[in-house]
Amino acid sequence: MSDVSQPFTPAPTTKPLTLRMMPMPADLNPAGDVFGGWIMAMVDIAGGIAAIRRTRSRVVTVAVNSFVFKQPVGVGDMVSFYAEVVSVGKTSVTIDVEVFAEQNPTDPRLVKVTEARLTYVAMDETGAKRQIPAEPLSSEPYQAACAALPNKEVVLQVMPMPGALNPAGDVFGGWIMSMVDIAGAIPAIRRARSKVATVEVDSFVFKQPVSVGDLVSFYAEILSVGDTSITVDVEVFARRNPENPEVVKVTEARLTYVAIDEFQAKRHIAAG
Repeated sequence: MSDVSQPFTPAPTTKPLTLRMMPMPADLNPAGDVFGGWIMAMVDIAGGIAAIRRTRSRVVTVAVNSFVFKQPVGVGDMVSFYAEVVSVGKTSVTIDVEVFAEQNPTDPRLVKVTEARLTYVAMDETGAKRQIPAEPLSSEPYQAACAALPNKEVVLQVMPMPGALNPAGDVFGGWIMSMVDIAGAIPAIRRARSKVATVEVDSFVFKQPVSVGDLVSFYAEILSVGDTSITVDVEVFARRNPENPEVVKVTEARLTYVAIDEFQAKRHIAAG
């Protein structure tokens, strides 16, 4: 399919992709850049995800061994967090994290934002340290889910926090819908090389609830491109339960976006 949106550059590191986020205006500091604390928090989550997979349990952060900022991040950047286990002790695990940002859709570029090393300790259900298994857990369930989506890219990968819960204790459906909208907009922005506005949600089907601590991956693919509009298909999967991992399909949706210029008027989408 010629209109499938692809990243404008290959993966910048051999580390596995762990989180992919798009910061919002609420994440800005007074200078107009994304607050460094937001980036640090996301790095800690990304490192924690890699640590949880390796330890098969809860973890707590015990040390930030190094943290170097290289470039600022802006609202609308797509920020990718890559994390890898570098050492495993009896109860602790050390993780390296690298962070890159895709910036400026009209003239795309990829910049390295930061790199960090963090140490986590595995915890049992009582809050005591626990021994880490000798062998890492197989990632086959996750790889199988990815293989089923050959034309779609992981445009967002997030972990919901307690603030996203509804009164029933599941993640609020509106939170998932908002993330789906952002996920669909990412390939639309890349293809249009401009801002886009959501104009239609053609379908939206929920299949499974999402819980705090699930790693939620949003896969997106451009289905069609018109003179000013782009239709995108989004599928969402959740990876849960670190001791016995499973991957479930959460939702699927189809959305249409319109390319807009700096005056909020529709703009023509270039061919190709």
